[in-house]
Amino acid sequence: MKKILALLLVLALSLTLVACGSGKKDAASTGSYKVAMVTDYGDITDQSFNQTTYEACKAYCSEKSIDFNYFKPASDSDADRVAMIEKAVADGYNVIVMPGYAFANAIKQTVNTYTDVKFVALDVGAGDLNTFNDDGSIKEEFKVPSNLYCAVYQEELCGYMAGYAAVKLGYKNLGFLGGMAVPAVIRYGYGFVQGADAAAQELGQNIDINYFYGGQFYGDANITSRMEGWYSNGTQVVF
Repeated sequence: MKKILALLLVLALSLTLVACGSGKKDAASTGSYKVAMVTDYGDITDQSFNQTTYEACKAYCSEKSIDFNYFKPASDSDADRVAMIEKAVADGYNVIVMPGYAFANAIKQTVNTYTDVKFVALDVGAGDLNTFNDDGSIKEEFKVPSNLYCAVYQEELCGYMAGYAAVKLGYKNLGFLGGMAVPAVIRYGYGFVQGADAAAQELGQNIDINYFYGGQFYGDANITSRMEGWYSNGTQVVF
């Protein structure tokens, strides 16, 4: 519920942040919005980020009597994400909501082309759009245009509280199993470890944490097997 409320706030803010000084009457200034969501790796029933984004957009647009639809890429690729953004624009949608870090390249390929369209990027920070060298240094800094709104959540706080609470509740053998090792998931994991460690220090006890990224955002036999292995070896709770 808190995630949905946060998304509602992001959408409300994005529809009020328009380019200043352009002198043009576009959709943003007249209020004639059409909102489209493009799904990430999953779909609108994934009980995760896509579903909460979809439900928040649908609820907000229904309340405000704004036309809303969602578009699902044919595959998990930059090309198909770009194709769905272009289809949404061609269908007349002028606010595009994109949930997830995977949209970084698609954003860079479209945001400066469709300057009359407002792009709302969730969990995509301005720094994520830069081009990097192999050593992690910035090769080319991306200039964020006025029609792009980046919203980054503090997942490390949620992770921290989960780890802290688990240890305070008496669990000593913990696990963290994330999806793909993208910035948002990494923040969850690091926060979880730090919260668990802080609680353990307060209680003066030792804890064990198994830590793993599944490399995908859906379950399968290999991931289930790994978790079963953790539990059989004494793990009590997995985030």
